[in-house]
Amino acid sequence: MRLHRLRLRNFRGVTDRELTFHPTGVTVVVGDNETGKSSLLEAFRLLFEVPDDSKATKLRAVQPAGSDVGTEVEADVSVGELRLHYRKRWFKQRATELRVEPEGRTWTGREAHDEARRLFGEHVDETLWAALAVGQEQTLTVPVAGTVTSVLTALDEVAGGESDHGATVPLVEAVEAEYLRYFTPTGRPTGAYAEALRRRDEARRLAQDARARLTEVDQDVARAERLSQDHDRLAARLAEQSRRVDELERRRQAAAELIASVERLSQNRDLAEERLVTARGELERRTLLRGEAAHREETAAATAATARQAEQALREAERDLAEATAQLRQAREELTARHTAVRAAEAHLGRLRDRADLAELEAKLAEVRHAQDEERRWAAELDRLTITDADVEEVEAAHRRVLAARAARDAGAPTVVVRRIGLGDIDIDGRPVAGDTELSVADDTTVAVAGVAEVTVRPGAGVAELAAACAEAEHAERELLATLGVENVAEARRAARARAEAERGLRAARETLHRRLGGESLEQLLLRRDVLARRLAEDPGDDDGAPDPPTGIEEARARLARAQQDESAAARLVAEAEEREARCRKQYEAASEHATVARVRAEQEQERRDDAFAALATARAEKDDTTLEEEVRACESRLAAVAEELARAREALAASGLDTIEDQLADATSLRDQLRRQVEELHDELRRVEGRLEMAGAHGLASAAERAEADQAQAEAQLENVERKAGAARRLRETLTRHQVEARRRYAAPLRERIEALGRVLHGPSFGVVLGENLEVRERVLDGVSLPVTSLSTGAREQLATIVRLAIAGLTASDGSGVPVVLDDALGWSDPARLQAMGSLLARAGSTTQVILLTCVPDRYASTVPGARIVRL
Repeated sequence: MRLHRLRLRNFRGVTDRELTFHPTGVTVVVGDNETGKSSLLEAFRLLFEVPDDSKATKLRAVQPAGSDVGTEVEADVSVGELRLHYRKRWFKQRATELRVEPEGRTWTGREAHDEARRLFGEHVDETLWAALAVGQEQTLTVPVAGTVTSVLTALDEVAGGESDHGATVPLVEAVEAEYLRYFTPTGRPTGAYAEALRRRDEARRLAQDARARLTEVDQDVARAERLSQDHDRLAARLAEQSRRVDELERRRQAAAELIASVERLSQNRDLAEERLVTARGELERRTLLRGEAAHREETAAATAATARQAEQALREAERDLAEATAQLRQAREELTARHTAVRAAEAHLGRLRDRADLAELEAKLAEVRHAQDEERRWAAELDRLTITDADVEEVEAAHRRVLAARAARDAGAPTVVVRRIGLGDIDIDGRPVAGDTELSVADDTTVAVAGVAEVTVRPGAGVAELAAACAEAEHAERELLATLGVENVAEARRAARARAEAERGLRAARETLHRRLGGESLEQLLLRRDVLARRLAEDPGDDDGAPDPPTGIEEARARLARAQQDESAAARLVAEAEEREARCRKQYEAASEHATVARVRAEQEQERRDDAFAALATARAEKDDTTLEEEVRACESRLAAVAEELARAREALAASGLDTIEDQLADATSLRDQLRRQVEELHDELRRVEGRLEMAGAHGLASAAERAEADQAQAEAQLENVERKAGAARRLRETLTRHQVEARRRYAAPLRERIEALGRVLHGPSFGVVLGENLEVRERVLDGVSLPVTSLSTGAREQLATIVRLAIAGLTASDGSGVPVVLDDALGWSDPARLQAMGSLLARAGSTTQVILLTCVPDRYASTVPGARIVRL
C-alpha cells in the first residue's frame, strides 16, 4: 500500500489541509505543536474504520469544539494494482464516496465504506500497518515480528528459496483449504461440519420436543379424569351451601321486623327525654333568676360601701404625694450643686496632672535628643573608620605572602659568610662591615678587602625568579596598605579594632535611644507634648500658671475625694427622695385606680340588680313557678312508660339471635361464592384439557415422535461421518503447523541478519540481537554484553524499535505487501551522532518503501536524512 494524497477539513484544530506524498523515499512533515501532525495518522485510520453514521466516542472527539460543521477526510491510496480515491464526511451532510481506478467503478454511502474495507483487508496486512504506522506513545515499543502475517509470509519465501520448500507449498495450501472446509481460522466449526452439527442439534431438539408432547398428552388424560371428579364433588357442595344461605336469609328478615320496632320505641324515648330536659331546663332557669335577683341586691349594697372607702383613701394618698414631690425637688437642687463642685475639682486635678506629664515629657525628650546625638557621633566615627576585619584579613594574607616569598628567596639564594681575620677594611656593596657577617645573596653582591681583593657573588636564574616573586609580593602589600591608608599591618589591625569599637558604641547608642523612646517614636512624643501644652494654654485655670509641686496634686486629689463624697451623699438623698416620691406616686395611682374601679363597679352592680329584677318579673308574667313544676312531673311519667316498652322489645330482639345470623349469613355467602368460582375454574380447565387431547389425537403425535427419533439417528450418523473427516483435517493441519513452527525457528536467521545489518550501521560490528519464539527481540548484544530490551535506556530502546520496523518494512516491500513507515515525533531521545546514523538508515529504507516522518523539530531529520522531502505545515 502507498499513500499518495491526504486531505483534512474541520478535523480537530485543522480547518483545511492537503498533503501529497511520493510513493517512495522519505517525506518529513514539519509543524509546531498542536498544528495537527498527529491528526494525519488518526484521520487515515478513521477513514477506513468508522462509517459516516457512527456515534463512536473516538469520532466525536475529532469534531471541532463549538462548531456545527462536518468533519471530512479524503485520501488517494494505491493497494495492489488498484488506486483508490476515497472521501468520507461525518456529522453534518454525511457522505462516503469511493472511486477505483483503472476499473472506473464508483460507490457511495454504506456500500462505499464496505467496499473500501474489503479492498483494504484484501490488499493490506492490518497487523503490518499497526506495526509500521505508530504514534508518539508507541515509538518506544519494539514490534513483535511473529504477530505480523506479512513478515511470516516473507520469511516463508526466504526460507523456501534457501531450503527448496516450494514442493511443500501446494500440500500446505491443500491442507489449509481442507481444514477451512470444516473450521474457521479461529478454530470454530464451519461449512459442512457446522451444518452437520446444526442438523444433529436440530434433530435432537425435535425428538426431545416430540417426546415431551407425548408426555404432556399422558399427563392431560390423567388431569382430565381428576378435574371431572373434582368438578362433580364441588358442584354438590355448592348446591348444599346455596340452600343454607336461603334459610339464613329468611331468619334475618324476621329479625329485621323486631329491629324496626326497637328503633321506633327508641325514637319515642328520645323525644320524651328531650321534653323532660326542656321542662327541667325552664324550671332551673326560673330558680336561677330568683337567686340572681337576691345576689345582685346584696352585691350592689357592698360595692357602694367599697366605693366610699376608696374615695377617702385617694384623698390621703394625694396629700402624701405632694409632700414627697417637694422633698425630691430640694434633694435634686443640692445634688446639682455638689456635682458642679466635683467637676471643678476634677478640672483642677487634670491641669496639675497635665503640667506634671508635660514636665516628664520634656525630660524624656531631652534624654532622647542626647541619645540621638550619641548615635550620630558613633555613626560619624563609623563612617570615618573604613577598615574592616575582612580588610585586615586581606592585609595579613598579603603580608604572609611577602614573608613566604622572602623565606623562599632566602632559602634558594646562596649565603655569603665574611669573617674578619686581619685589620684591613671590608665592605659589602660599598657598605663597611665591622665584624663577622652572614647574608643571603639575591642580586650581584660585591665583597671588597681594601688593597687586597674584590669578590663578586652572582646568584643563579632560580634565585632571580624567587627574588622577583618576593618583590611582587612586597609591591602588592604596599599597594594594599596604600589603598587602605595605613602604613603596616599593625596600623590596619588598630583601625579595624577602632571600627569594631565604633560599631559597638553605635549599637549601644541605638539600644539606649530605643529604651528612651519606650516603644514610641519621637514624633509621637512631640505630638503628646504639643497636645498637653495646647490644653494647658486653652484652660489655664484660676492659678498664676506656675507649676505646682507634687504636694499640690495630692491636695487636689483630697479635695476631689471630699467633693465626690459630698456628691455621693447628695445622690443618696436624691435616691431616697425619688424612692419615697415613687412609692407615694404608686400609692396615689393605685388609690386612684381603686377608687375609679370601685365607683364603676358600684354603678355596674346597681344596673345588674335592676336588670335581674326586671327579667324575673317578665318570666313570671309568661308562666308562674307552679305551672313549671307540674310540667316537669308529667314529662317524667311519660318517659318511664316509653322506657319500659322499649326494654321489652329489646329482650325479644336479643332472643332472636340476630348477631349470630349476620355472621353465619356472611360466612355462608362467602363460602358459596368461593365454591361457585372453583366450579367455574374447574369447568374451564377441563374444557382446555379436553381440547388439547382432541388436537393431539388429530395430529398423530406418536407417529411424529417416531419420525423425529429416526431423523435424530440419521443426523447423528451423518455428523459422525463429517466429524471423522474434520478431525483428520485438524490433525493434519496441526502436524504441518508444528513442522512450520519448527521451520520458522530455523528461518528466523534472515530476520535477525536484517536487523543486525541495520543495527551495525548505528552501533558498529559488535551489534547483535536475540530473538524469541515469536520472533520478538528479547535482548540486544553490544560489545559482548547482552541486555534485555526492557533494561535499555529510552533512546536505545527507541532506536532499536525503529531498526526493527525498518527491517520489517524491507522484508515486506519485496513481495508487494508493504505499507508506509509512519513515525510520529520519533528519535527525540537520540544523541547527534546516533541521530545522523539513524538518518542514513531511514534514507536506505526509503529506497524500497514509503517513509513518512512527523516532527515539530525540523533539524532532527532535515540535516540527517539524505534526500528527504520537507513539507511544512
